[in-house]
Amino acid sequence: MAAFSKIASALSASILSGPPTWSTLFKLVFLLLALVNIKSFPLTWHFRFYRSLYFHLLHRKKVLPRRADLFSPISTTSRSPLYECDLNLHKSNSTYFSDLDIARTHLVCHLIKKSLSIRRKTKKQLYVALAGVSALFRREIKPFEKYEVVSRLLCWDTKWVFVVSHFIALKKDPDGKRKIFATCISKYVFKQGRVTVPPEEVLRESGLLPERPAGAKELTPAVSGTASPRDDELVDISGKAIATAEAVSGSDGDVLMRDLDRSLAQKGEGDEYWTWERIEAERKRGCEIAKYMLELDPLDNELRNGTEEGLVHIGNWY
Repeated sequence: MAAFSKIASALSASILSGPPTWSTLFKLVFLLLALVNIKSFPLTWHFRFYRSLYFHLLHRKKVLPRRADLFSPISTTSRSPLYECDLNLHKSNSTYFSDLDIARTHLVCHLIKKSLSIRRKTKKQLYVALAGVSALFRREIKPFEKYEVVSRLLCWDTKWVFVVSHFIALKKDPDGKRKIFATCISKYVFKQGRVTVPPEEVLRESGLLPERPAGAKELTPAVSGTASPRDDELVDISGKAIATAEAVSGSDGDVLMRDLDRSLAQKGEGDEYWTWERIEAERKRGCEIAKYMLELDPLDNELRNGTEEGLVHIGNWY
């Protein structure tokens, strides 16, 4: 920023002293390009990333999420500078992932800041590793268009944590909805050294999960494992059986979730609303979506060495 200030001061002096020279015009163009593409400048991503860590772990370390915030989204806003655009003059698909890094960091730091603090004090440092990202691109983002990235916790199992993110327009359409530019799902794992820490343990340390009721079934080893409808039944505190959306699919699952919302709405909108049964039902609903990401793991077996069809080697750089 100091270099930009010096260039701006020199430009002002040159313009005031007389007609601008070619050197002055070149500096002016450089300054304008730098300003409109500052998001793509070297170390800008690092600044945004460490700023999100500072914001949640230091500046707002006493602002702890409640149980009611477990599935609540966190949004960030950004623009697509010219340097992020491809030949079609819209945001390049590859640049979505750098925005995802920042959006997910805000969400994860906010949710588990308490667990991070507890483990740091006991010298059991916890770190969060990204294990995969899948993206669906729906609509183009035009140059300099402002957009919002909305991220929230989707679900978890005994190992993985899944986060869903949406790139959406700021303005609403005439029908009252906002355009979705892209939808992404990310897979995380909690690590303590080389040991995998179960997500349920971290979330409970963070005050986001109630104690598991006596006799409640343990989590399945992975979200890809589906149980029979009988095994999917949960019982709320009134003793009434609740069929989760994992037991059905499509619109029927949505209807069940809406019925569950109505049945528990009388308990309020805070932590009392989010009982263990309600959280478990929502988790299983998310698992029905996340399991399709895990089903992509066999793609590793699709690597070919070229002996079957021949391998075309382009070069070291391109």
